Amino acid sequence: MEDAQIEAVVTRYQEFITKNSGEVTAVDRWGRRRLAYTIKKKNAGFYVQVLHKSPTDIVAKLEQTFKLDEEVIRHLTVVVDKNMLKARAGVKKRRHQRVARSEQTEPSFRTEEQHPSGGRTASAVGKDQE
Repeated sequence: MEDAQIEAVVTRYQEFITKNSGEVTAVDRWGRRRLAYTIKKKNAGFYVQVLHKSPTDIVAKLEQTFKLDEEVIRHLTVVVDKNMLKARAGVKKRRHQRVARSEQTEPSFRTEEQHPSGGRTASAVGKDQE
């Protein structure tokens, strides 16, 4: 599948959730990955994680739609409890803080140093990435 087709499928399911009284809270596109084993004669797939808050009857409708859709080769539905949501929010907060800190500190760069042998060398020294 092309990227445009994949995006259309993701958008279609987001609209399905919102039209049926649900709320999409996050969409994580993991990208193309090699499958652990061949499924429907395919060795690779595009992984997408959609987190949503929905009434319980929507889950059954969504799973039935996944089963009928030939573009979806596998799906997994997981009920997330409140503790998991708190943990996820904490991870996002720490990640945001780490990015903010790394943006505040600028790496130091040195260019065109005088080499002891008389020649010039170009080098760059920066902070280590986490």
